[in-house]
Amino acid sequence: MKTRSTQSPDTTTTDDAAKPKAAATDRTFAILELVASASGPLAVKTIGTTLGLPKPTAHRLVNGLIDKGLLARDLETRDVIIGVEAARLAVGILRASLSRAPVRSVLRAVSAELGETCNVGVLDGGDVVYLDRVEVEHWPLRLQFGVGSRVPMHCTAMGKLFLATLPDAMRSRLLASGPFSAQTAHTLTDPAALTAELERIAARGYSLDDEEYVVGVFCVAVPILSSTGRTVAAIAVQAPKVRLSHDRVEQVLPVLRRGAEALSAQFG
Repeated sequence: MKTRSTQSPDTTTTDDAAKPKAAATDRTFAILELVASASGPLAVKTIGTTLGLPKPTAHRLVNGLIDKGLLARDLETRDVIIGVEAARLAVGILRASLSRAPVRSVLRAVSAELGETCNVGVLDGGDVVYLDRVEVEHWPLRLQFGVGSRVPMHCTAMGKLFLATLPDAMRSRLLASGPFSAQTAHTLTDPAALTAELERIAARGYSLDDEEYVVGVFCVAVPILSSTGRTVAAIAVQAPKVRLSHDRVEQVLPVLRRGAEALSAQFG
């Protein structure tokens, strides 16, 4: 008489089948994390060597991520960089996490202390996206910058701040797309002039927009840093130039920096 096995074949088969999928997922996330944290484009060979992947496996996984838009090829070197879809995903994750975090209360406190409109934004591709905004009642210009609004990098305080803190290779690619459109008579449109401005921003640790995006509006922005010291977002104050200009910058900076420090914990 045959003895029935007490082993569960279905469970064993399911577990065994899941292992390769889990391993592939782990490798995929490892590649994304490596490329996202790199200071410039990475060769597939470098990715494979760093992560201990066989060459065919590295090429297969990288090409799969490129097909999905999570990675892309650098136009000059053909090495691997973060793709547009990964950037969009990152912004979506930030929005979702911030909706549960006390960002609004921090912004309200900063806005109340300064008596002006304040924003929090992140970099998304070549634009800045507003994640939240607290607008004062006496804001006279009624600019329509709601949550999710996109503004250019080259002529906004937050945008220039992000440009100044990007890895050299990524910043060079973005600047190479110039000359840039003039939003006002004060907009920096020449890549060389903008590069000099970015060097000043990097040295002093904050960014200004002196009527470069909107006539009559002055803006000051400071970085929100992750636990590793990387700029992941920015907080800014925005006001008519009759109320905010160069002579008030030193007054508003400590308030903005306290707000940035309070918000940094929300970004990891």
